[in-house]
Amino acid sequence: MKLKTALTTLFLFLFSFLFINTISAEFFYSPSTTGDVEVSASINVDLYSQLSLFPSTVEAGEPSTVSITSLLPDGGARSGREIVIYVDGSITGVSIVQPPLTNSHGKTTGYVSSTMPGAYTVCAKDVTDGLEIFIADCETLYVVPVPAPQMLPEPEYTKGDSNIVLWNMVGSGVYEYYAEVSTTSDFSAVVDNSGWINNLAHEFSNLQNGQIYFYRVKAQNSYGVESGWSNVVFSVQDDEGPQIEYIGISDMEENTNVNWDRDFEIDIRYRITDNVAVTSKDFWCLANDGSRYDCLYTAKESGDFWDITVQLKYLEKTASGNLFEEYRFCVEATDSVNNVTRNCEAKLEVTIEIPEEEIPEPTIPPIITRIIDRLDKFFDETLLKLKQAPLDSITVSTTVINMTIGLGFLFATLGSIPYILLQLFLSILTLLGFRKKSNVSGYVYNSVTKEPIRLAVVRLFNEVHELVWTSVTDSNGYFMAPEVEDGEYYITVTARDYTFPSKIVYGKKDFPLENVYHGDSFLTKEEEIPNFSIPLDPVDMKGSRMKIAKIFSGTKLVWQVVLIVLFIFGLSLSIFALFVTKVWWNYVMVALYIPALLSLFFNIFSKKNKFGVVRDTEGKPVEGAIIGLKEKDFGKLVSKRVTNNLGRYKFLVDRGVYEISILNSDLKVVDGKELESVEIEKKGGQILAPNITVKRLEDEVGEEELMEPLEEL
Repeated sequence: MKLKTALTTLFLFLFSFLFINTISAEFFYSPSTTGDVEVSASINVDLYSQLSLFPSTVEAGEPSTVSITSLLPDGGARSGREIVIYVDGSITGVSIVQPPLTNSHGKTTGYVSSTMPGAYTVCAKDVTDGLEIFIADCETLYVVPVPAPQMLPEPEYTKGDSNIVLWNMVGSGVYEYYAEVSTTSDFSAVVDNSGWINNLAHEFSNLQNGQIYFYRVKAQNSYGVESGWSNVVFSVQDDEGPQIEYIGISDMEENTNVNWDRDFEIDIRYRITDNVAVTSKDFWCLANDGSRYDCLYTAKESGDFWDITVQLKYLEKTASGNLFEEYRFCVEATDSVNNVTRNCEAKLEVTIEIPEEEIPEPTIPPIITRIIDRLDKFFDETLLKLKQAPLDSITVSTTVINMTIGLGFLFATLGSIPYILLQLFLSILTLLGFRKKSNVSGYVYNSVTKEPIRLAVVRLFNEVHELVWTSVTDSNGYFMAPEVEDGEYYITVTARDYTFPSKIVYGKKDFPLENVYHGDSFLTKEEEIPNFSIPLDPVDMKGSRMKIAKIFSGTKLVWQVVLIVLFIFGLSLSIFALFVTKVWWNYVMVALYIPALLSLFFNIFSKKNKFGVVRDTEGKPVEGAIIGLKEKDFGKLVSKRVTNNLGRYKFLVDRGVYEISILNSDLKVVDGKELESVEIEKKGGQILAPNITVKRLEDEVGEEELMEPLEEL
């Protein structure tokens, strides 16, 4: 019985082994000629496990994550399985990082990459039991090349001996770049390289002037795979500015340093060339001290030639109005790559004339002297022969003296007629709408006496020396300027018996004046000309004359009183002469005093030259008080003034509402209500200078300290 049981068990084992081997064969269907069906099956293919790639498209060298999930037919996880990743096809350049055993969820992860661009079929198999069970799910991995950078365009010419090249990169990874520069387009003569850098730009230096250079760049991603070369760009190095050749200058002909024609023209010729375009040219004169000043000129271009014409009246003069012995001129040219060249070789030599005897110019023109002589003779031959009262003898000489002085003053004012006519002409143009509306924009004054200069012609020029605006100063020295386009401008000032710019005043401040202008170019902001203080030097103001002028300026009030007394005396004497002898010339003399009398009353009662005074509580003037002027609406500080030793100050303002305050930390306004809102209704240069009473804070503190013991008692 035991033998029978053993045989039965052996038979079942053999039958089971044969059955398992049979179903391990691969199933296939093949029709036969007899119509029978042959079936074969194999269990080395896993139809249930899954494989995925992320990302499925990568750059060369970039790994893709291979995720594998090992599953049973019923969907259960198979843990502890050994999975091998492989590529079905060519494996040139392929790198695979095999995954660890599957976890409790049947998952595991590996990596695959390739340095060769192409499409790769990524598969996996289970080799846990020594048998290869292939997972049926395979995926395709696409490997793309590293993108080449794109060089940005280069200019035709590059300034200097260095060049910065730039490029763009379209890839999304992290890259390094390698740039090259060569003197040949095929890069057979590479002269420099950048090495591997992280920037999208590189500067090549020590480049030769006039040499054409070619540039290219390639990229390398973070996995060490390089791209192809970029496009090639090129540029020519330009390390030299335009060539400026001084051709020559015309001579002075008959003009000398003393006798010269204001409108005589000096012609200067240059030849300006460059291998690229010349974009700008500039010309200026050199002052006697070597500084630059902009003299008015006209320019004409003819091919490479540049002809400059300058009139003698625009050249710098000596204090006596003569020409200097020598003048120098400069020209500057800029090419399209901003290389700049300057040439200051042009020189004008002036013939020196030494007069045998210096004859001072008469203060009264000869024609006036002849008229006075004839009038004197006429009065002697007529008045002395008349039968008059005993007082007639003194009225004759008095009349002659009055007429002589009156005519002298009359002809002395004739020099102002051109300025008055110019001012009238400009006013008519503004009234008719041919000129822009303007506002007060500056103050012209005597650099020695600090007094305003009336009837000075102020001209505004732009950066190309075109006349933009002309104005004439009023009786207070103020001139007008319109709104202009923002840009570079300069101002010239012309006044009889004065020179500009000042050689006496230096710097930007001339107490109590600020923003002093010396003829330099300036930039406008918000279409407004800056509010300048412009000093002019009196002609021949040197040595003793300058001291005398300062003395007269300091005693101005005394001389004004003396002149008023003399004027009243002369007027009274003329009226008395008319009362005694009613002849036509006495009527003329009295009539001549009428406009002078009106002018006198106007000057006495005019408030335009009045100053405001800052005093302390004891009535003493406060020196060094800083007064601030603010716009009421916006709280903007418009201007500041510092009181002089007499405590005086004044502001020139336009229409608006203002607030005046004391900026000193140790001063306090006693009653400032009337200063908090000051309204100016008229438009134009109005004087704003109210009197202010202040007290020092240290005095106020002292009073409080004195009061404390009394309070304790």
